[in-house]
Amino acid sequence: MTHFPEDVRKPKLVCLQSVSRPQGALGVAEISQHFPFPVKRHYFITSQDQKVAGGAHSHKQLWQFMTCVMGQCSIRFEGPEGLFDISLEDSKQGILVPPGYWRDFSLEPHSCLSVLASEVYQESDYIRDYDQFKQGLAGSNLIDPEPARTEQSISVPFVAINRMHQDLHAQILSTTGQEINDNRLIDGPSVHEFEAAFAAYCGCDYAIGVGNGLDALELCLKAQQIGPGDEVIVPANSFIATALAVSAAGARPVFVDCLRDNPSIDINQIEAAISPRTRAIIPVHLYGLPVDMDPIMCVAQQHDLFVLEDAAQAHGATYKERIVGSLGHAAAFSFYPTKNLGALGDGGCIVTSDRRLAEKLRMIRNYGSRRKYEHEIMGVNSRLDSIQAALLQLKLPHLDKWNQRRRALAEIYYHKLTDIDGVKLLAPPISDHDHDTNRKEAYDWSKQSQPVWHVFPIYLENEARRDALREYLTQHQVGSNIHYPIPIHQSGAYNSNQRFAMSEIQAKTELSLPMDPYLSSDEIAHVAAIIRDFFSMN
Repeated sequence: MTHFPEDVRKPKLVCLQSVSRPQGALGVAEISQHFPFPVKRHYFITSQDQKVAGGAHSHKQLWQFMTCVMGQCSIRFEGPEGLFDISLEDSKQGILVPPGYWRDFSLEPHSCLSVLASEVYQESDYIRDYDQFKQGLAGSNLIDPEPARTEQSISVPFVAINRMHQDLHAQILSTTGQEINDNRLIDGPSVHEFEAAFAAYCGCDYAIGVGNGLDALELCLKAQQIGPGDEVIVPANSFIATALAVSAAGARPVFVDCLRDNPSIDINQIEAAISPRTRAIIPVHLYGLPVDMDPIMCVAQQHDLFVLEDAAQAHGATYKERIVGSLGHAAAFSFYPTKNLGALGDGGCIVTSDRRLAEKLRMIRNYGSRRKYEHEIMGVNSRLDSIQAALLQLKLPHLDKWNQRRRALAEIYYHKLTDIDGVKLLAPPISDHDHDTNRKEAYDWSKQSQPVWHVFPIYLENEARRDALREYLTQHQVGSNIHYPIPIHQSGAYNSNQRFAMSEIQAKTELSLPMDPYLSSDEIAHVAAIIRDFFSMN
């Protein structure tokens, strides 16, 4: 039998190359690109004036590539990776089917299904009894199984965006091809469609796509005419882009420490940092954990300050049943590929319900112009590409499902790690939270906010302990990261003599564990088990 790639384990949609013609269309499937087997048989299934049902069998070794060359065909596959309902129509897509899947299909009237097969007809390769198929499926002997892996040999990546892109591979190719054919790669219709969809998702009136998350922060400050001589309050515990945006606008970042049990900005220290030059506050929903925004908005209102949410890691998070991005006067998002909603390159966006601000931002991002060659103000070139916008539009309907999966994986971590002495988990950032509450009970975030766990951080006793655990995870093929090993105020870019105790402690003790919606529950449990082993031996 021909060897096939291990990553093809379930029915997989493949977008065919299609060339429109006045008399019809030419659809092309490249054997080397679209399906990994030599074709040994080609047959057709057709319907006339009535719907036709068929299938009701599985194959032990046979691979197939199915295309509906006319009309419409609906197919249900059942196999090792679950149930899949597929609709094929007019040869725009094909479905690659590995062995081991029971199939039932129906053809609409006047339809034709084309099937390419890896083997010639052999009755011995068929399973026609459904009960026999289910018994074989339970025994996992319908197809060559993936090599058995011992617990010690499991490799768990820090993120698994490659799995997401494999899952969406056909749609991504189709979407990209459509944008290329449309020939509107800058400021095309897909940009405006995504902006409208993302604004609605965030509960705002406007969304303005830009080149990246840093630009989103910087341009928003400039649109508010915040610049030289002004001060902007930012957390010391964040990615440096938060402060760099302030500096790029010409203003001075004023750092504030974070909470003891949470990376969010310490609300109680914000008011003390306000001076006559303060123009804005940038709270950061770090790691996808919503900041306690109501007290910040109250302070901002008292001092007439602009509040710009840094939501680069918090797509879809909610605070008191309101979605992040709609809590301040504006919000900046990043679509870096690893974000909860990520592009296939750089991208960013500002959301707001302020019409004046939105209009100014649209000009600034496009050379200060509303219309070509008419430059009303000083601007820059920072636009969200049409292809990236179309890909984000493709992914947006999946975001809530992906975030819910992240929460489910976070629950596994909390369940498995809560009772380990030496491992500290996050407490909610709500100001009236009792920090002495049992950590397991404190995980009930739903009363105030719903994180989206862009990162799942734990904190160790000290830097040496953190580094030792990270090395132990690496030895056991588990990915990890540190967010962020150098606080902004101690970086070479700012080199401040100020001290922010909580931010500095978290920088030396934080360790980020694998977190991605395409990781399995078993993989997360495996990571937790390795951590328990580390502490049992140390």
